Amino acid sequence: MTRTIPRWIPLLAALSAGCAPAPPPAAPTAEETAAKKAASMALTALSNRKFDVQGCDGSKAHVVQEAEARAGTPQVDHCVILVARRSDRTWLVAVRSSLSSGSVGAQALVTVLPEAEGVGAIEYTR
Repeated sequence: MTRTIPRWIPLLAALSAGCAPAPPPAAPTAEETAAKKAASMALTALSNRKFDVQGCDGSKAHVVQEAEARAGTPQVDHCVILVARRSDRTWLVAVRSSLSSGSVGAQALVTVLPEAEGVGAIEYTR
């Protein structure tokens, strides 16, 4: 005796595979975690120097190459943070304040020490 598979069973199997839950997001790498720590250190140092970091979130920092961080970003309506690892293992953190902040779109370039144990220098630009 032969049995045939109803036509809808392969279709049902294909559709149910598409309903699987999304895979969990990848865990951040050690470099990304260190970059976010450096960004938080830079934000703390800037807020102590009266640079308006309202709306800035170190956990949303973007890891980029040093040249891109040094070039910064155009002025926009929200805070942007770029972080780059330099060849001497320090971090360069570019923080562009929002246009609605008290610093009105200013940019700060902060050099953070290798293990985010402090800040080496801060430069301000527009």
